[in-house]
Amino acid sequence: MSFKLSPEYALLGILMTGPKHGYEMHSYFSSNMHQFWRLSMSQIYALLKRMEKNGVVISKGEWQNNRPAKKIFSITQTGKEGFLNWIYSPVNHVRNLRIEFMAKLFFIKELKLERATDIIDKQIEILQEKLHLMQPPKEKIMDEFQKALHSFKITQTTSAINWLKECKTFFSCKY
Repeated sequence: MSFKLSPEYALLGILMTGPKHGYEMHSYFSSNMHQFWRLSMSQIYALLKRMEKNGVVISKGEWQNNRPAKKIFSITQTGKEGFLNWIYSPVNHVRNLRIEFMAKLFFIKELKLERATDIIDKQIEILQEKLHLMQPPKEKIMDEFQKALHSFKITQTTSAINWLKECKTFFSCKY
């Protein structure tokens, strides 16, 4: 199981806390993850439909008096395995730290998962490799824009590594 985007994994993480209907998932998402991620009701329902088709969630109808039945979604074993594989895999780009990696840290804390520092260490390693590859060849001449861009990438990646090292101290004593 592999999704192009991580919203599916975030929804699986929400379902790891127990079965929920779409509105409950939206409320959970909005109240717990709003500081770094936004997802609309229509996006959630479209994702759930696709996820059910892919076999990572299942739904059952729950009847209500004088109202249409609501669908209650649960995560499947395939969904659980995919979610855990995702949670312990580093992201490939610094830009993915702000939402995707933050979601991973959130779910590690929320679900009381172990090995938080392992994923942080893996992420540091990936970024250190990227930083090493950013060193321009000595014979390459760069114009002002290329120099500025190169400097930005190095500074951003170095900052991210430093933040991850700090983050590791937050999680090392708890999980």
